[in-house]
Amino acid sequence: MKVKLAIISLFPALAVEIDVFRFTTHYPDIPTEELAHLVTADLLAKWLPGFLKFLLVPLILILLLSRFGSDFERGNVVLLLSKPLTRRRYFLGWVLEGLKLALVSALGMALSGALAMLAHGFEVKDYLIGSLALSLSLVGALGIALLLIPLATSRDSGVFFGLGAFVALLLLGKFDYSFIPTAYLERAVSIGEGVSISHEAIGQLLALSVGLSLVGMEAFRRRELRGSESIAVPGFSFSLRGLYGVFLGLSLQSKRFIAFVALAVLTAFLNLDTLGDYYASRGVPGLLNALISTLGGVFLPFVVLPLGAVSISSAVENGTVRVLLSKPLRRRDFFLGTLLSDIFAVFIGTTLYLAILVAYALHLGAPLNKTLELGLVFGFLLFLSLVQYLALGHLLSAFMRDRKALFISLVLAFLLGFAVPIAIIAASNSAEGSFVDALAKNSLPVPSPFLHYIVLETAVSPKKRLPPKSLSEILSYPGNLAMLVIPTVVYLAISWLRFKRADLRW
Repeated sequence: MKVKLAIISLFPALAVEIDVFRFTTHYPDIPTEELAHLVTADLLAKWLPGFLKFLLVPLILILLLSRFGSDFERGNVVLLLSKPLTRRRYFLGWVLEGLKLALVSALGMALSGALAMLAHGFEVKDYLIGSLALSLSLVGALGIALLLIPLATSRDSGVFFGLGAFVALLLLGKFDYSFIPTAYLERAVSIGEGVSISHEAIGQLLALSVGLSLVGMEAFRRRELRGSESIAVPGFSFSLRGLYGVFLGLSLQSKRFIAFVALAVLTAFLNLDTLGDYYASRGVPGLLNALISTLGGVFLPFVVLPLGAVSISSAVENGTVRVLLSKPLRRRDFFLGTLLSDIFAVFIGTTLYLAILVAYALHLGAPLNKTLELGLVFGFLLFLSLVQYLALGHLLSAFMRDRKALFISLVLAFLLGFAVPIAIIAASNSAEGSFVDALAKNSLPVPSPFLHYIVLETAVSPKKRLPPKSLSEILSYPGNLAMLVIPTVVYLAISWLRFKRADLRW
């Protein structure tokens, strides 16, 4: 795992190359010293906070909690503690493991970016200081993971708590508290003529991390080490015969179902401030355009992909598949039942997400007919996007074991939902001719649902200060509409062919 983290920590080197290309395209005669300052500022203000917030923080939260939950589920925790090993020493082992992950990530990020800048002849002192200061946010995420460890009684519950903590951190990041890791990223480093570090923010973050770790240790020492219990629906029973029974059973009793719906609602609250800000500064046209943007659901892939990635592999590893297939069921019933269950969860979650945003837009004063029209159309596009992410998660789950599938899913969520769209948009801005046409052309071969959503959004709302154009503009980009559907079908077809022939004795 440390090797994988070290590899993905090379991302800042790629960000340096993107920035150098972008700035030299716009300013061909820019001096090297000024270019170095612009690249450093962009890395510390945009690239690194996004990289930490949307990839490394969820990786540490989810990987630590899911690994502990897996050990607990298999009885390894009870076995280890039956030997001359105190709970405190066992817990400190997880503290050390988390610190190693944070250290590998921080060093990889600092060194890769510095080497790329040195290759262009840039000064790297400010970058090194700023990147290491920003990396301390990982220590804050570690403290939260250690606080939640006593609650992770299975691999799945570890994933759900990790995702929940990630979404909660994004929500809390909107508050002006520098000890919150996501808010810390915006306040730890100030960029002017040089880079200055807020020692107060660092002190608050580290103090909170130590406090949360101590609380987590005490909770772990006091908790009773019992196995995890499944969530049941009171008064509900179902037959395992056929697809119908599998679908209902997995839908109504699946922790993934409950987790996604809850996280979708939390994610909706992340975007309410955006609607309010646009309405305050740009009136009703800005509010309608903000509604379209927030319906892109930029944070939801970070929830959908990991949940899809544990759908099949988790059921195989814990023996659920073997138990179900010992009854009058076929593999097709289980595969389709799992898929329909997850699609149903995505549909309910998307509906609640849409309802919250539309209701708040109407509350702020958006016109009813136009708001509902935009909400239904772009809500449907969001649903198609999320189903594609879900299908990609199923593909990973069919080919990989649970931990590897989780890791790859988080990396892909970051790339497809954050890094790739930024790179394609930057390239389209530098292209000759219309930005909208260049964006549509450049995005077409890229299987990023969020990127294709942006293209369709831009077709209807190219200028945020003007009322959105007619929705018929979407029909002029049939290729982008098709790219929301075709990869989904391909992913699911490959997943089924793999599962059909898979050895279920993992």
